[in-house]
Amino acid sequence: MAKYYHAHQINRDRCRGHMRCMRHCPTQAIRVRGGKAVISEELCVDCGSCISVCPSGAIEPITDPIDQISRFRYRVVVPAPVLYSQFDPSIHPYILHLAFKQLGFDEVVDVTTSAAELAVTLDKFMKAYGGRLPLISSYCPCILRLIQVKYPDLVELVVPLDVPREVTAREIRRSFPGRLGLKPEDIGVLYVATCPAKIVATKQPAEKVRSWFDGVVSIRDVYSALLPHVIAIKQQFDETQVPEDFVFDSGWVRMGSIARAAGTEKWLAVAGLDHVVRILDDIENSRLRNVSFVEVLAHMLGCVSGPFNVENPYVARTNSIKQRQLYEKGIRVDEKEIARKLEEGYFSFENPLLPRLTTYFDTDLETSIKRMKERDRVYQNLPQIDCGCCGAPTCMAFAEDHVRGEAQLTDCRLLGQKSRGGE
Repeated sequence: MAKYYHAHQINRDRCRGHMRCMRHCPTQAIRVRGGKAVISEELCVDCGSCISVCPSGAIEPITDPIDQISRFRYRVVVPAPVLYSQFDPSIHPYILHLAFKQLGFDEVVDVTTSAAELAVTLDKFMKAYGGRLPLISSYCPCILRLIQVKYPDLVELVVPLDVPREVTAREIRRSFPGRLGLKPEDIGVLYVATCPAKIVATKQPAEKVRSWFDGVVSIRDVYSALLPHVIAIKQQFDETQVPEDFVFDSGWVRMGSIARAAGTEKWLAVAGLDHVVRILDDIENSRLRNVSFVEVLAHMLGCVSGPFNVENPYVARTNSIKQRQLYEKGIRVDEKEIARKLEEGYFSFENPLLPRLTTYFDTDLETSIKRMKERDRVYQNLPQIDCGCCGAPTCMAFAEDHVRGEAQLTDCRLLGQKSRGGE
């Protein structure tokens, strides 16, 4: 079984077994054993929900140190567009570029151009597509892993187009060495992420052999480093300092932006894992009709709700809207060039998205059927109230744990009381 990278870990010294993480996990990847949370490597999709809800702060993110990029001769940072929304709208986006340079970066490259190109690409792809519907957006790596784990039959519906951050990093890799007269290995590219899933998508991509980035840090870590510089620069900043070729567009930060680029009126935008799971259930059971494209995002309100952000998501969303009104500059793209690149597969996944193999049951069909029957038999004898006292999120999950030999029937407290004649 493959080893999966994850961008968080449990600090067992701080874990108090509160079970909130277990109850909020969308893939039932968490158990509480011996009073401590345990995360299944195979089932975890790195949504970060457990990080957000843990009252003890026992689930800690794993990110690269921001200074690890210093080993490169030329240092480039690609910030997630959400980073700008963490600051007041009165702060011009270019101020963050200047602040990054004071931190030691040589250049800041936004995903704005790649996002504009991919918006046109998505529209062209949708018009040429003639297969099963609805298609599902590929921009949230947490959702890709959720589909791989819980909805393997839906992987064929994921739009096989790369994401703006990776397209941006690839362009840096291809154009910067010649422009700068440097070797490719002399140029380091760092991404600033909103959530653990984007770190995992960089460290262990689901759709390619390796990412185009050299490292990834969280918005939270970058924000604390940037803030003093941003405050100092703002005091003496004049908008005449902004280069003429500077462009800004935060549109893809907000829910619905990707769907509107799909070129169809039959779209649906869904955010928040609970809501996403309901929609994916409907797609899997052919209950979602008259919809051609579904934009699905793990966090409520989209990436502005990522667990690595520092600002209240509603404040961040408002900041983003105001920043767009104040600073947005339209981007022109060459549609003929985009059509050519699309035809050549330039924007496509390098590898097909595949279901994630798990050891939920045996790969041997006969054994699997026997275990599923045993699981159902055990489940029928359980209270079926999903109290979680056994350390599993549901009675069905507990039955599966028992069949795999990971739990004893006596772990169910209510079942134990029943066997002893208790009420």
